[in-house]
Amino acid sequence: MKHNIRTLSSFLLLLTLSFLACADEAYITNQGENTVSVINLANHSIIATIAVGKAPVGVATSQNLGKAYISNVDSHSVSVIDTNTYTVVDTIDISGSPVGIALSPDSKSLYVADWNDNRVLVIDTADTSQRREVSIGKAPAGIVISPDGSKLYVANRDSNDLAIIDTQTLKVLQRVATGEHPFGITLSPDGKQLLAVNVYSNSLSVINLDTFDTHTIAVGEHPYCVTVSPDNRYAYVTNTQADTVSVIDLTQHKEVTKIRVGGFPEGINYDAASNKIYVANWFDNSVSVIDASSHKHVQDIPTGKQSRAFGQFILNKTSH
Repeated sequence: MKHNIRTLSSFLLLLTLSFLACADEAYITNQGENTVSVINLANHSIIATIAVGKAPVGVATSQNLGKAYISNVDSHSVSVIDTNTYTVVDTIDISGSPVGIALSPDSKSLYVADWNDNRVLVIDTADTSQRREVSIGKAPAGIVISPDGSKLYVANRDSNDLAIIDTQTLKVLQRVATGEHPFGITLSPDGKQLLAVNVYSNSLSVINLDTFDTHTIAVGEHPYCVTVSPDNRYAYVTNTQADTVSVIDLTQHKEVTKIRVGGFPEGINYDAASNKIYVANWFDNSVSVIDASSHKHVQDIPTGKQSRAFGQFILNKTSH
């Protein structure tokens, strides 16, 4: 009997360790201390703190490559983290100020928005010396790639518009007007809607990519980033100067509630595996956890100084 109990206990321990090992992870840039905090999303523990370049901001993750890419605006570089060893394995020099960063669906191309030089760089992830670039609007910030990898969407903060770019030719196909100072952007999971927060207009632009009709929805003060639920129903917007997240019903095109989170919330992602929303808080040096079913703020996870996590900071290790 005792032997059976020990065998069962050992099996459960191995099962637990296996579950934790394959759990999704969040890579949170801490701009004030030049580090990245790695959070295990199964138990919300900090499993690594990694030194990167100066003033890290943007994040892009790849399960296929087993890497996370971090834009360092003040050291003009991108740090490449091995997500199995939690170490920096490469540094990509950028002649400019990288902010927004994203990967193509096949992880073969890394797109980097150069804030100062008004361009986006396209870097071959297998050979980072192979690069292309496209000049766009003023102060490009948030960027996102279409699910099929054919189009790149860029928020031009100081041009008050979004650029749509063909990823093969790098030609600008179209510009879409937004509110004042668009910054964080995302696509709905079905790829049908493009969403951009307008920092100075305190609004969210929701653009139908078939018709280019735009709905403008009021949110909180000084919004920054946005994420969308897997069922395309809700959008969640961080309001930096209100310490809240606006919950937008995309079928009704209106805000339905606000959730109070930590101080000066910036980056936000939805983890489908846990049905939770994660928010990086710049002022409180933490990540707030929101239960997506109840829209309740349930926990804060201490991170590093001035957490930003701009971009896709969740590494999906589980199948959804």
